[in-house]
Amino acid sequence: MRDQVFGKEPPRFEGLGPAVAVPIGTGATDVRGVVLLARGTGGPVFSDRETPMLRGFAAQAAIALELAERWQDAEQIAVLKDRDRIARDLRDLAIQRLFATGTTLQSAGRFITCPEASERVLRVVDDLDETIKIIRSAIFGLRVRDGDATGGGLRATDVPRETAGHVVAVLVEALSDVARHAHADGPTWS
Repeated sequence: MRDQVFGKEPPRFEGLGPAVAVPIGTGATDVRGVVLLARGTGGPVFSDRETPMLRGFAAQAAIALELAERWQDAEQIAVLKDRDRIARDLRDLAIQRLFATGTTLQSAGRFITCPEASERVLRVVDDLDETIKIIRSAIFGLRVRDGDATGGGLRATDVPRETAGHVVAVLVEALSDVARHAHADGPTWS
């Protein structure tokens, strides 16, 4: 008899006889799969002595799956913590130094009398500003979690994506600086 579920493929259970199936899971509501053990056509039916071993194997498989998920969760948490640390370092170190350098160059530019040199300094300041924008976007990208891009917030509005990223990055940085310099005891914004 052809198995209608599998269409035109050859029958998958051809030549199999008695079988026993045991759920993989920790309870009736947490079934992750099934262990199926089958004998060849004409083989003996599985006894009550054999099925407890299969249940034990299924329980061990369920524990292994659970441990693998917990390990994967721990790895994901470590990655997210690392992203947050990198974002904080970029904001606290790189952006602040670039901003200070740009401010210093702007101040020094007022004392430059040669127009070509003054123009060069202004171009460098513009380049630093652009670099800061790129780093802010990278920081925002590091902090976006799976599924967050479709959620609410500034990126879900009609504001262009690039502008929204810059606005959010600037707000996060500003609020973090305010909290740090005010010696606030509440939560940080980093």
